[in-house]
Amino acid sequence: MATTISSSRTLQNKAVIGVMLMLGGLALYALSDAFIKKLMGTYSVPQTSFLRSLTRLLPLSIAVFMQGGIKKIFSTQYPGRHAVRLGVNLAFTYSFMYAFSVASLTTIYTLSYTSSLFMIVLSTLILKEKVSKEKWMAVGIGMIGVLIAMRPGTNVFEMAGVIVLLGTFLGSLNKILMRRLAATEHSLAIAIYPNLVMIVTTAPFLIHSWTPLSWHDWGFCLIIGLITATGQYAIAHSLRFAQGSTLAPMDYSSYFWVILFDFMWWDKIPDMFTLCGAAIIIGSNMYILFRSRREQTKLAT
Repeated sequence: MATTISSSRTLQNKAVIGVMLMLGGLALYALSDAFIKKLMGTYSVPQTSFLRSLTRLLPLSIAVFMQGGIKKIFSTQYPGRHAVRLGVNLAFTYSFMYAFSVASLTTIYTLSYTSSLFMIVLSTLILKEKVSKEKWMAVGIGMIGVLIAMRPGTNVFEMAGVIVLLGTFLGSLNKILMRRLAATEHSLAIAIYPNLVMIVTTAPFLIHSWTPLSWHDWGFCLIIGLITATGQYAIAHSLRFAQGSTLAPMDYSSYFWVILFDFMWWDKIPDMFTLCGAAIIIGSNMYILFRSRREQTKLAT
């Protein structure tokens, strides 16, 4: 009996570590998004996108040499799949970077939580997965939450909202394509390629429109890269200590941070429509997670 209790406590402690790593990683991601939004008050979307990708490459490049070198990491049998995924990722990144320049963090995060709803639709169309009618109902309810948050016809965040939804759809498609690549490709290659493509495609447009950075802002950009890399590592490492189904609800903890950053730096407070829409979207996502757990339990038994 004592052994069972001890084992249970050990597992619980590991789950707590996993949850704490996930919460920390998500907080760092929200902080990096806030920093990027602040930079966009001075620099253009292309230049900010270029700088973000450049600073991300620094820690990722070190990881390449620590895990076997260039040939091992970047060899592939599916260059076409990479090309399609990179095109989708480029459009997804630009959509969100533009949204950061015109909308509040709270609005962006509210609508980006529709990702799991789009994932269900795309998994059905591309991966041919079967989806229960209950999940389809949850998708419909989640979209009602989107309408409440966006308030079509009011012109409040309407254009930014459409861009965020487009970016979220492309982000969901990007995840589906990444899932296919993950079966054969190195995870570092999947992470590095989008940053290289962003640098190569953005650089020509900056030749005549580059705004010189102060040493302060260069340091700021390096901090963003470090924060993002640390957050990415913390999220990936959290899966060593806890199951994905345990960590999934933690994703919504970032909403607290973006509301706080919007208030601290831009004096913006979300209205009741945005909060109500967010509650419906998050609720529908939680129901989808609940249904998925039940389905997995049935398959296991």
